[in-house]
Amino acid sequence: MRPSPAFLVPALAAAGLFFSVVTTAQGAATTPSPAGAAILSAQTGLNWHETPAQLTATCDTAIADTKVTVAKILAVPSNSDDFKTSIQPLESTLADLTDRTTVQTTLNQLSPDKAVRDSSTDCNQKVSNYLVEVSADPRIYAAAQKVSSNGSAKTLADRKLVEFYIINGRRSGAGLDDAKRKLVTQSFQHLSDLERDFALTLSNDASAISINAAEAASLPASFVATLKKTKSGYDVAVDESTYDQFMSNEKSSDARHRFYLAYGRRGGDKNIQRLQEAVAVRDRIAHILGFSDWAAYQLDAKMAKTPQRVETFLTEIDKTLLPKAQSEVAVLAALKHSRGDSGPFQRWDYGYYENLLVKTRYQVNEQEIRQYFPIDHVISSVFGIYEKLLGVKFSEIQPGDVWAPGVREFAIADTTSGKPIGWFYLDLFPRPGKYDHFANFPIRGGRALPDGSYQKPVTAIIGNWPVGAPGKPALLSHGEVITFFHEFGHAMHSSLSIAPYETLYGTSVRPDFVEAPSQMLENFMWQPSILKEVSSNVETGQPLPDAVIKKMIALQHVSDGMTWTGQAFYAQYDMTIHSSGPNVNVDTTWSRLQPLMTPFATVPGTHSEASFGHLMGGYDAGYYGYLWSKVYAQDMFTVFQQGGLENPAVGLRYRQDILEPGATEEPDVLVQRFLGRPLNYDAFYRDIGLHK
Repeated sequence: MRPSPAFLVPALAAAGLFFSVVTTAQGAATTPSPAGAAILSAQTGLNWHETPAQLTATCDTAIADTKVTVAKILAVPSNSDDFKTSIQPLESTLADLTDRTTVQTTLNQLSPDKAVRDSSTDCNQKVSNYLVEVSADPRIYAAAQKVSSNGSAKTLADRKLVEFYIINGRRSGAGLDDAKRKLVTQSFQHLSDLERDFALTLSNDASAISINAAEAASLPASFVATLKKTKSGYDVAVDESTYDQFMSNEKSSDARHRFYLAYGRRGGDKNIQRLQEAVAVRDRIAHILGFSDWAAYQLDAKMAKTPQRVETFLTEIDKTLLPKAQSEVAVLAALKHSRGDSGPFQRWDYGYYENLLVKTRYQVNEQEIRQYFPIDHVISSVFGIYEKLLGVKFSEIQPGDVWAPGVREFAIADTTSGKPIGWFYLDLFPRPGKYDHFANFPIRGGRALPDGSYQKPVTAIIGNWPVGAPGKPALLSHGEVITFFHEFGHAMHSSLSIAPYETLYGTSVRPDFVEAPSQMLENFMWQPSILKEVSSNVETGQPLPDAVIKKMIALQHVSDGMTWTGQAFYAQYDMTIHSSGPNVNVDTTWSRLQPLMTPFATVPGTHSEASFGHLMGGYDAGYYGYLWSKVYAQDMFTVFQQGGLENPAVGLRYRQDILEPGATEEPDVLVQRFLGRPLNYDAFYRDIGLHK
C-alpha cells in the first residue's frame, strides 16, 4: 500500500443508495442499493483537471494561506495553551492544506499529461518541504507537551493526537537547538527529494525487449495479441503487468534471460545512487536525533520497537524455511534436466519451470485458470463480498470525475442507514508515466469538520493489470485476484474509518500493522466457497469446478520456501543497509545477502535495489512489517473461520473493531478486542510451515 498523502510528515511517514442497477463501463452491474438512499454525485470536491499553471497557483496559494493561519495560531500566548486553542486548530489547518493539495501532489504518479506530472512534482516538493518545517517547529512541540500535561485533551482521540504531535516533534528535531534543527530539517527535505525522484524514475521507465516469432510461439495468444508487432517479431514491455505472463510461459531460456536482465535494471545507476545517498542522509538524521542508526530510529515508533527483535524474527523464519526453498528449487532443476536441458538452473528459469510443475504434477494450467477470472466478474464479485461482509454498498458514477480515460469512480454508502460514506476510484491498467505497481492511494482522509459535519473520504486503487487482447476482456491470474482483494481491503480501511482527525484516520496506523487487515483478507481467496463466487468462465459463465479448486488449494504452500525466504531477504536487506552506517554499499550488500538467505545468487548485470520502491516510499527500515503484520492477520482470520467467512455479524465486528478506529488506539488493543483474547502466533506459524 502506498503511504498516505495525509499529514504524515517524512519523519513519521517513513516511520443505502437508490434501488437501481448502475451499469459499469465494461457492462458489469453493481448490486442494487436500498430504496430511499441518496447517491453521491461525481464531484468529490477535488479538482483533477487543472492546467499545470493552475495546479502551481493552487499549490502556492494553499501553502501561503496555511503559513498565515499557523502563524496566527502560534501567536496566542503560550500560557493560554489549550487543546482547543492550539493542537486542534493546528490539526485542522494542516489537514486543510493536505486536502487542498492532495490532487496537486498525487498527479505526478497518475496524470497522462507530462506537463501536469511535472507541475505536480514541484508541488509535491513544496508541500513536503513545508510540512518538514512544521513538524520540526519547537513552538508546536512545546504546545503539545503543555497540552499533554494540563489535561485539556479530553477524549481518547484528542490524547492520541497530542501524543502524535509530541512524538512527531521529537522525531523531527523540534527539541534540538536551532543549528541542529535546521540541519535535520534540511536533511529531511533532501531525503524527500531523493525519494520523489526515485519513484518518478520508475514511473517513467520504458524498458522493453524484442523477441522473434519463434520465441513468441510459447506465449499465450491472448498475451501476444497485446504486444507491439515488429518486422521480425514483437516488442515486450518489461514491467509489472507483463512479468508473470512472460516469465511463466516463455520457453526460450535466452529470451527469459533478456527479460530478467531488463527487469532487474529498472531504475538504473541513478536510483542506486539515490538509495545510497538516502541511506547516508537517514543515518545522519538518526545520529543527530540521538539514535544509533536509522533502523533504531524507525523501530522506536513501531510495534516491534527494536531492530534486535526484528532480526531475531527474520532469522527464525529464514533458517527454518531456507531448506524448503532449496528443496523447491531442486525439484524444478530436476524437471528442467528431465526436459533435456542439462544446464545449471538459473534464476530466470524459476517462473517457467514452476509453471510447468504446476501444469504437470498438479495439473493446474495458469492460462486455463485465467479463463475463470475476467476482470468485470472479479470486480463485481469482490464488491459483493465486501458489501455483504462490511455492510456497505457500491455504485458506479457515470460519467465519473476522473484524471484519465478508463478510470472508474464509485460511491460508497452504508447498507443499513443508506448514509453516503465516500468515494473510491479504480485505475487498473498501465499507461506511460503512471505509478508502476499495484497499491491503494488514500487520496483524502475523513475527519470531523469545524461546522460539525464529517468529511467524506476519497481513495483509489492504482494498478497495472495485463490488458486484454483487442476486443477481448482482460483475464487475471489467481495471484492478481488475490492482490486486488488485498488492495481493496486497504481501500475499505481508507473509507470506513470514523476517526475524528485526519492524522489518525484509516490506514494511518502503526506502519508494521498497516498491512495486517488486508493480509487477513487474502485468506478468503483460498477458500472454495469464495473462489466459486469470484470465478466465472469467460465463455460459459460457469464457476471454477470443484476439482480445479481442490488442485489450486493444494498449491497454496508449494512455494512457501521461496516466498518467505524472499520476504525475509528483502526485510533483512532493508534492516542491514539502515543499521550499518552511512558508507554501507547498497549494491554489494544485496549481492552478499541474497545467496545467504535465498537459493539464488544475484544475477550479474542486475541491480534490483534500484527498483525496490518500498525503501524509498515509506517502508525504509520497515519492510519487515509485511511479515510482522502477517502474525496479526492470520490470528484475526481465525475469527472468520470460526464465525463464518461471510457472516455479516463477524464482518461488522471487524469493521467496528479494526477499521473504524484508525490510529485512535494501539493495534494490540484493537486486535485483542476483535479476538476476545490476546494475540498468539499459532496461526502464523502454521501458515508458513513452522508448525509451532
